Amino acid sequence: MSLVNDMLRDLDARRAGGEERASLANLRAADESSSRQGTNKRTAFWLVPLVVLCVAVGLACAHYFTRGSEVVAPEVAPVVAVAPATPANQLLDVLPQNDGKRFVLQLLLDQSVGYQRIEENGAVRLLLRGTHLSTPDAESGRVQRDGASLSWRVEQKGDDVQVLFVGLAGDVSLIDRLERAGDRWQLWLEVPLVSEADAASSDADDLANIPASAPREEALPDWRARNDSAIDTAPPRAATVSLPAAAPPVPVTAPQIMIAPHRADPLTEARQALLNGDYSRAIGQLEALNTARPEDSETARWLARAYLAAGDQMRLLAWAPAQLQRFPNDSELRVLLARAQLQGGDSQTAVTTLQTNPPPLAKDPSYHALLAAAFQQTGQWRESATRYGMLLALRPREGAWQLGMAIALEQLGQATQAAGFYAQAQQNPGLDDNSRRFAAERARILGGQS
Repeated sequence: MSLVNDMLRDLDARRAGGEERASLANLRAADESSSRQGTNKRTAFWLVPLVVLCVAVGLACAHYFTRGSEVVAPEVAPVVAVAPATPANQLLDVLPQNDGKRFVLQLLLDQSVGYQRIEENGAVRLLLRGTHLSTPDAESGRVQRDGASLSWRVEQKGDDVQVLFVGLAGDVSLIDRLERAGDRWQLWLEVPLVSEADAASSDADDLANIPASAPREEALPDWRARNDSAIDTAPPRAATVSLPAAAPPVPVTAPQIMIAPHRADPLTEARQALLNGDYSRAIGQLEALNTARPEDSETARWLARAYLAAGDQMRLLAWAPAQLQRFPNDSELRVLLARAQLQGGDSQTAVTTLQTNPPPLAKDPSYHALLAAAFQQTGQWRESATRYGMLLALRPREGAWQLGMAIALEQLGQATQAAGFYAQAQQNPGLDDNSRRFAAERARILGGQS
């Protein structure tokens, strides 16, 4: 249609003649505006679906690549708020003490802890659960006395603190006690030290007091007694008088020559078995001797030692009270019973035991030192301070007693006096380096408070 319009416009432009115009007279100009609108409509008709199709394809591709990116991308874990960790218990200090008769390891804690006790052959381990050792290095030491030794070690084991005791003649009799001390806690670990020198001295006294073997012959069988009598009173040839004359002489002394060799005193054998760590044998022998010799206080003391060394506190607690009624002045037997009571956690009964018929302080200071320490385990700080004051009047330069006095005074709120005793304790014998360091630290802190 636009071609006809072009031809007509060309005629007008050239000013063509009538003949040429007459040949094209039948042609009519087309409506170009309508044609353009139709073309536009046709273009829009095809263009709109194409645009929609392109948009659809674009959305599909976008969706495809978006899903792919979601699959490939690593999944981000949600952030979970971590609860603050519970602060571990702190083992502030390790204070070993040794007064020659017993070794005490005092552990200072910032709060109460739970611990597990594990006993093995010749060793005792304690695991303080969830406890952190404040010092970076392990604490250890060794106590020696007359050839016997006790080794101890305090170290970090993961989240726990391990306290290990090994030795002392192959066995450790450990008394453990956890108690509050003001705003802190104390774990007392006590190991009695067996003095072999004292045991040897007691052995010598026992052997001197043991009667000759003749009195023991009254327990022999009748036939043995008759044969012994015949040997002592009649010559060997007189024994052949009762034999037939035709029979050859029979040496009647032959059966006596085969007598078993002399055995050591049963108490000596029992003591040796105890020192060798054969507790069941020692207890069996000592129980038999105690039954046969009910008035022998030495046998009773050794049986109490055997019960305590074997860790058989229940039998000792059931047996010892009757023995103390028989021997009320036997201070060592009373101490052994009190130790069993302390080991069983009955501190108040142990204090009552030690307060009953105590020996003179000058005669047995260690007895009263144990009573002063037991007072602290029952919270009787004033009684403990009084007892330590009596001990220090006897031995003014005993470092272990000064340390006990300082602890008691600090609990009584007498900071100035406690600081003075802490300062004296670090300068006098009886304490190791850790105890001296603790005493110096407490003296500095309490001195600054005063």
